[in-house]
Amino acid sequence: MAKESAAPVGKSEGQGHRRHYLLDRGFQLKYAILMACAGLGVAIVFGLWLHQAHAQATALLAPDAETRALVERSDRLLLAAFALIAILLAAALGLLGVVITHRVAGPVFVMGHYLEVLAEGRFPRMRTLRRSDELRAFFRTFIDAVDKIKVREAKHAAALEEAVHRMRGAVIKFPELQPAIDALAAAARERRAALAQDDLELTPMA
Repeated sequence: MAKESAAPVGKSEGQGHRRHYLLDRGFQLKYAILMACAGLGVAIVFGLWLHQAHAQATALLAPDAETRALVERSDRLLLAAFALIAILLAAALGLLGVVITHRVAGPVFVMGHYLEVLAEGRFPRMRTLRRSDELRAFFRTFIDAVDKIKVREAKHAAALEEAVHRMRGAVIKFPELQPAIDALAAAARERRAALAQDDLELTPMA
């Protein structure tokens, strides 16, 4: 099992590296917009309730022209202030949605890179997540799974090498085994090469 303390150390964040918050635009913008719309909806409902309460209160005032003009001016100011607050609230929740989803998209981005490396027949250089990232338990399970794959590959390579060694001892009596020996030896070399060839670059953490 890989230990977090054993993960390779790359350049510290902020040194020659610019953080990108939109790693998965579709996923992150979707939830950022949903949060912004939810905040805007709450602000509108609260604003309607406030407007109703304000209208009921002003209806009790004296209906003279000077009072009505003052009330109308205060209504306009209240409406402008409310609209500004609603917009700021929606923007703040939208930005918060981007930040929160970045903490999920970051680990997914790293694991996606690991899968690409594995698909190329190599094993990735593991790294730990940032303290603010989510999916830590799932990420640990993923790293443990890769470690188990490496152990299994090493056992298979050893079994193939043992089979090749034993078959070469019998090839004099059974020369027809030579093609099978060559195929098994090539498979063993391929597995050993995959185990020895780590990813050359530390997985980027955007």
